[in-house]
Amino acid sequence: MSATTNLRAVVLRCRERLREGRIKIREQHDSGSAGIQVSTRIADLYDEIVLDIWNEATKAHLGDIKHNGLALVAHGGFGRRDLAPFSDADIMLIATRDNTSLASKIAGTLSRDLVDAGLQLGFSIRTPSEAVTLAWSDPIIFSSLTESRFLAGGLQVYSGFFQNLRQGTKRRRQRILRDLIGARREERHKWGETNYLLRPNVKRSLGGLRDIQLIRWIGFIKYGETDLERLLKLGALPSEDYRLVRQAFSFMLRLRNELHFRENRSQDILDRPTQMLIAEAWGYKGTEGVLPVEQFMQAYFEHTQNVRCAASFFADDAHSRPLISRAYERVLSREIEKNIRMGPTNIWVTESALHEFASSLPDVLRLMSLANEHRRRIDQPTWHAIREVMLQRQPAPPDDESIAAFLSLLSRGSRLADLLRRLHELRVLEQLIPGFKRTRGLLQFNAYHKYTVDAHCILAVEAACDFEQGSSAISRRYRRLTDKRLLHLSLLIHDLGKGCEGDHEDVGREIALDTAKLLHLDEESTDTLAWLVHKHLLVNLIAFRHDLNDSEIVHRFAAEVGSIRRLELLIVHTVADLTAVGPGVLTDWKMNLIEDLYLRTRRYFETGDLPGDQNPEIDAVRNEVRKHLDTSECYDTCLELLNDLPLSLLRRGEPNELAGELTEIAGFLASGPQTYCASRFDPSMSAVRYTIVRREGEQTIGTFARATGALSTAGLAILRAEIETVGDWLAWDDFWVTDPDFPDEPPEERRNEISDRIRHLLDTPDAPLPPHRKTWTRQGNKEPQSVNVLPTKVMFDNDTFRRYTILSIFAYDQVGLLYRIAWTLAQHRVVLHFAKIDTHLDQIADVFYISEIDGQPILELNRQNEIRDALLAVVSNA
Repeated sequence: MSATTNLRAVVLRCRERLREGRIKIREQHDSGSAGIQVSTRIADLYDEIVLDIWNEATKAHLGDIKHNGLALVAHGGFGRRDLAPFSDADIMLIATRDNTSLASKIAGTLSRDLVDAGLQLGFSIRTPSEAVTLAWSDPIIFSSLTESRFLAGGLQVYSGFFQNLRQGTKRRRQRILRDLIGARREERHKWGETNYLLRPNVKRSLGGLRDIQLIRWIGFIKYGETDLERLLKLGALPSEDYRLVRQAFSFMLRLRNELHFRENRSQDILDRPTQMLIAEAWGYKGTEGVLPVEQFMQAYFEHTQNVRCAASFFADDAHSRPLISRAYERVLSREIEKNIRMGPTNIWVTESALHEFASSLPDVLRLMSLANEHRRRIDQPTWHAIREVMLQRQPAPPDDESIAAFLSLLSRGSRLADLLRRLHELRVLEQLIPGFKRTRGLLQFNAYHKYTVDAHCILAVEAACDFEQGSSAISRRYRRLTDKRLLHLSLLIHDLGKGCEGDHEDVGREIALDTAKLLHLDEESTDTLAWLVHKHLLVNLIAFRHDLNDSEIVHRFAAEVGSIRRLELLIVHTVADLTAVGPGVLTDWKMNLIEDLYLRTRRYFETGDLPGDQNPEIDAVRNEVRKHLDTSECYDTCLELLNDLPLSLLRRGEPNELAGELTEIAGFLASGPQTYCASRFDPSMSAVRYTIVRREGEQTIGTFARATGALSTAGLAILRAEIETVGDWLAWDDFWVTDPDFPDEPPEERRNEISDRIRHLLDTPDAPLPPHRKTWTRQGNKEPQSVNVLPTKVMFDNDTFRRYTILSIFAYDQVGLLYRIAWTLAQHRVVLHFAKIDTHLDQIADVFYISEIDGQPILELNRQNEIRDALLAVVSNA
């Protein structure tokens, strides 16, 4: 007998009703019905099912007088009636103290039948006093119960509970409000501190449905009402905010319904491939230079920005300071300019002058500059008046007074990033910097970036401003800048060229020149701004992809930079930019490489010395290591190794650690084997570093390929790799890898197994490589092929060196890709001299210094095309 035949008739009836109802509602949704209409119909369907099962569950108890002491209540989204197709049904059974036994009997049947009918259920039994006590002590429970709606049972029981909740909330409003806003802040921190996320949660991310709900919950605390229209009539919600929030509510309900229907389950994450599918399904056509998915997401970001602002202002209004605190602020205030007063924490415009002041862009910008200079917050009434007027203001080119005030604002860190966000919100920023308008909510199609272009640029400014308080070398360099305007302005516009035809650095340079002209910058400032924007990726290119031990690399970089002032500007710009890309992007490894490049270049500017010249730093490190060497029979080999080590390897660890490693390598090589391999866990990358040192003859073809093959066929993910040549006799390769079988630090037995595997495959070159594992996943959040819209690039550079060709490969990562690249190079008889491999989430950036087998660079165009075609083939055929 099947499980279905054991179900009660009411369950079978409701299960079928739910199935058919969702089909019909899906048809209504697909026809283009508004989100609120579809969500209301889903709530009606849930009501029918819950009440049918409730009536069946209580039928046997209708004669019991205690039945009148029970009330069935919908709360949360079910109470609000804004359900998505697979939302939970949150239900509470309220029972007076004398009726808890009966409530338990009914609840068992009710909850079991509802789940069997196919609903995802959130169920509880509470007495009225228990329910309100829990609500006042837990902001999550409170927010859900403010949306309570009577379904069935004793109306008086429900009314008593809800009236008690409303009255008790008024007496505790300040504490409940503080806890509620704090809980939402924690949720935002988890799901994203900006509404410009590239993979947002439409419910919980900033500006999502949760912030619309926050307005309702705060309305209940302050006014006893959750309905937005009633809050409008009470004068609590400005009419413009009400209009924008209602539009956003309809859009996001429709979007959430779409996500649920597409997945046939509860789903609130708007991932990249789904964005593309929805944009097509909803009829976005795109325009020249703007993809349909970009149009769709710009609409999404516009709505979430409006919600974020409305919720923020509503919360600030409700969370006004106590009267004594406001009086204290006023008493201790002073006039710092005409009509502008400043207290211990806030700055504001006098009430009599506020309306005229708010309509003047120069005055608003001057107020912002003063707020930034004095580290004060613009108080809520002043900002509300400014926002209301500025949003209605017709766009116009800025006048000289506005430009001067804007440049003054840019001259200091302090609260600059928050003030820039407010200017962006008012659409004033795009009048001061026209290039900002096109990038509002503009997507970046890679997993490397977490934010939209405009959000990333402002975050980069914020990252630089945060250096003001730090103790690092970067913080010291930031504080040394006497005029920070150019740094802040270049960070604000550095990526505005994205989404245009051509390299965004070249387009960005033109935007920088136009911006400088609009802001009346002098010739020197214009030149520096355009150079910073045009070369903002230069440090990444040199530090992460080239051999910093080579004098030609440092000399070319120094010649490009030209001065210590520009060097410091560019280094601080680079670190701020990387910090703003997303969490975990600026690793210790990258920071060390940037610092290495800075120190080498500054030393060149100050002394004229380049890598390879007599370097006191190298001599000092070698002397320290020499003190720790074991005077054994391998001492001479250790000294030879030490004298040949480049600075990059000398800096890798403490002198005693490096001495131990050299002693171990020398002893191992003296015992006969060709290949040394050892592993160490690197906590800075949460990865294992495998160090492979191998004697090499004249030909060094295939070693790197077999090493990468040994690692990738074992299922390891290669995050980073560096190839060095030590003297003329050793290849020194380091690989940083993660092991999917051991998410934390792999045990020593596993690492030894991998080391043995590498040695065997390198010392027996005729041994076949094992096949790649069939099931293998990378750490991180990979995207499907459908969103990989950036082209694969294979580039040859014969201008940097006379003796090497630099081969650069940019591609989306795949299982075993590095091995296939290395093996392709080996098959084409290409010799590797140096390499830096970097993988971040879904993308690789690999750089190889290569030559022909006779040591000559690869100059012939046909030979380059042959290698390029082979590499593109292995990338595209994976």
